[in-house]
Amino acid sequence: MKPFACRALIAILATALPAAVSAKEPLYIARTLEVAPSAKVGSNFADCPFRESFGEILQKALKKDNGTFAPGKVPTPTGRSLQVRLVGFDFAGNGFIGHSSFMEFEGTLYRDGKKEAAFTDRVTLRTQGLMTGCAQLRSNLDSEAFWIAKWVRKP
Repeated sequence: MKPFACRALIAILATALPAAVSAKEPLYIARTLEVAPSAKVGSNFADCPFRESFGEILQKALKKDNGTFAPGKVPTPTGRSLQVRLVGFDFAGNGFIGHSSFMEFEGTLYRDGKKEAAFTDRVTLRTQGLMTGCAQLRSNLDSEAFWIAKWVRKP
């Protein structure tokens, strides 16, 4: 192959490659976990950054699916978006005897603002002691974020 033909082929591939790599559209998520008024998260979690940490962990869990924070509200009017809400919540115990928690989530996967799939998940967990309530709540939410990411791949 002549040098000019090689350079032309490389130029064509170089322009086509970024389009092929970025062909996967983003999956928009909210930066913070939406908590419904019915969840009744107590004031003892007022200083706990569980809403923000859930968004960060969900973004990491959705890395393979091109998960990124939405520029505005979720659902977005264009593209794919995932809305997750905490709709039920009960948390009891302390750092010495352990914690018992119940959480209920609702999630909806949207494409161009139209509902594509949905889930409801109820989680009940009992843990050992020597952990603060905030740390336990964040740990529970982290595991839920990875479950949601698995669901997104096969809704």
